[in-house]
Amino acid sequence: MSKIVERISGISVLLLGLISVFLVILIYVGGNADSIMVGEDALTVPKFTDPLLYWSYFLLALALGITLLLTIVGFVKNLIENPAAAIKQLIPLILFVVIFVISWLFGSAEKISIIGYEGTDNQGFWAQFTDMLIFSIYALFIGLGLTIVGSGIYRKIK
Repeated sequence: MSKIVERISGISVLLLGLISVFLVILIYVGGNADSIMVGEDALTVPKFTDPLLYWSYFLLALALGITLLLTIVGFVKNLIENPAAAIKQLIPLILFVVIFVISWLFGSAEKISIIGYEGTDNQGFWAQFTDMLIFSIYALFIGLGLTIVGSGIYRKIK
């Protein structure tokens, strides 16, 4: 059974990789669509931009779906075998939720001035969401730095 799963996953990764490479090659050699006017300049857009973007969305959704499914299966299995350890697995998830909530509260819904952009997606929810992502990245980088320094100190003391 293990060999079959290995073969299926290997073939799947190869197939997904080949499709990705094919779409990237199409971007470079597939020609350009009509030009888009940005101010006074004409911007050319490759013909196969949309399929590559949709493919990227599909791969992202696939990766997130598989990750969530395997995480839930592992959690339920661990909950049945060792409930205390399963509850400890929730601590990082709770910490991430706390980081995102605090980052959301720090975010601002005010309009962001972007040169050359006249749309409405730079205010309200999306502006606050963008701020949340930026502040979360800051917090996670600080946490990463503290972890690296802390583990180095811990190894020296131990």
